Amino acid sequence: MEKETANRCCIYARVSTEEQAERDLSIPFQLERCRYHAQGLGWQVTSEFVDAGESARTDKRPDFQKMISAARAREFDVILVHKFDRFARNDYDFVVYEKELEALGITLESVSEPGDASTPAGYIGRRMMQVISTWYSKNLAVEVKKGMLKKVEGGGWPKKAPLGYLNQRDGNRAWIEVDPHHAPHITEAFKEMATGKWTLKEWADQAYSLGYRSRMGTKIPKTVWSKMFHKRFYLGETYLKRGDIPLKGTHKPLVDADTFARVQQVLREHDKHRQRSHRHQYLLRGLVYSVDAASPCWVETHPRKRISYYRSKASVNGSQSFYNCKEVERHLPNIIKGVTISQDTRKELRKELSQWFERESGGDGEMKRAEARLIKLEGMEKNLERLAMEEEIPFDHFREHRAQIEAERARLRTTVEAVRQRQHLVKADFEIALQLAAELDFLFEKGTFDERRLLCETVFKRLHVKDGEIVKADLNPPFALIARGNKGSEVVANGGDRVTENRTFWLEFALIA
Repeated sequence: MEKETANRCCIYARVSTEEQAERDLSIPFQLERCRYHAQGLGWQVTSEFVDAGESARTDKRPDFQKMISAARAREFDVILVHKFDRFARNDYDFVVYEKELEALGITLESVSEPGDASTPAGYIGRRMMQVISTWYSKNLAVEVKKGMLKKVEGGGWPKKAPLGYLNQRDGNRAWIEVDPHHAPHITEAFKEMATGKWTLKEWADQAYSLGYRSRMGTKIPKTVWSKMFHKRFYLGETYLKRGDIPLKGTHKPLVDADTFARVQQVLREHDKHRQRSHRHQYLLRGLVYSVDAASPCWVETHPRKRISYYRSKASVNGSQSFYNCKEVERHLPNIIKGVTISQDTRKELRKELSQWFERESGGDGEMKRAEARLIKLEGMEKNLERLAMEEEIPFDHFREHRAQIEAERARLRTTVEAVRQRQHLVKADFEIALQLAAELDFLFEKGTFDERRLLCETVFKRLHVKDGEIVKADLNPPFALIARGNKGSEVVANGGDRVTENRTFWLEFALIA
């Protein structure tokens, strides 16, 4: 790193719940690699921040926020992570925080993905790795949901069993069986509630007096009893989420259909004056920006009319702007079609990308600096050995300086190897984006709601809406870059900006902030 004054370093490490068992992502491993890397650079590690079991898809992580607060107080000059996806997997959060850190004079560095983001090649590598990491994270969520749905279709239950049942596992086989201790309590609770003589609060108190307890041995509150009494799982049915059409499960029911129906009637009578909230699906949540109000938009559904609309956060002349969701979303097929590239364009862009990389590799200063430093270190080591043999320096000093040389040599070799591999990595990632860009219209037309939602989040950064119509679409990298090279492609409908560039756009490719 060029910046000599940036010698105060903090380390940030993170694992999400599903990654806890992965050896190469463990907290101790990340910390050890980061400490070794900092030692080789001569950085002083002033603090370490660790988030265990926290997802990087959000910035609501305790130690992450503590670290950002410390950064704003300028308590260090560098944030060091094992990989950039430890810092953030949400591309919006990554860019926002990286820009803020840059304004504070603080650099974000990675042990496994070295590179100077101020150079064209380094900037490309960092941005491409972040985009692909974000896409992988979102796609993983969709794939996990598919696996859960498949288990439900087979009569299984993909989540923790409710009170009255136990999760069992034998190797790769998992199933649900009746809990001999709690199951009789659940059956009796349904029978009592079906009589109509209890309110939820009264039943919660009565159940506690009868000795009915949670798995933790605590009192079961009325809100939990309400959820349990509505749970069709006790009928022997299975489903992925409430509201789905239930399927016959492989587990034994704890209540018969007549008793369950009577309990639902009792609950409706108790709750007839209460309006229940309903969860809705919104295709463009978080992507719509109101041009009329110059602000982002919330999305919500009218509780009685059942009409969904995007509502501006800011007001104009004392009132907010409202856009009907269906009216806004009807423009999407044409916009997606405009972003989609032809196979011929895909081949041309791939060819130009290869040519651009060939030109860049000839002037890669980072590689040359690293190789020159390795040669210098070799000479320093020989001089150090000579001084030690001639007893010009104490042996303790010899060992200390040699350890520093070995640490720096290891880092530089990692850098050289990373630079050599970076072009291949970025080219491979960009090829994935090119393939996706060539099939966008087909994927959007044939996809499920979740797949369409993922596609919109991957392609679009922001959709500008005016008078209920999408007038401009900001694309996420690398699709914005592909669109620049897609001569004549239109990325917006209804009079929006037409994205066209000449074939020199690869020179701008590395410099877009």
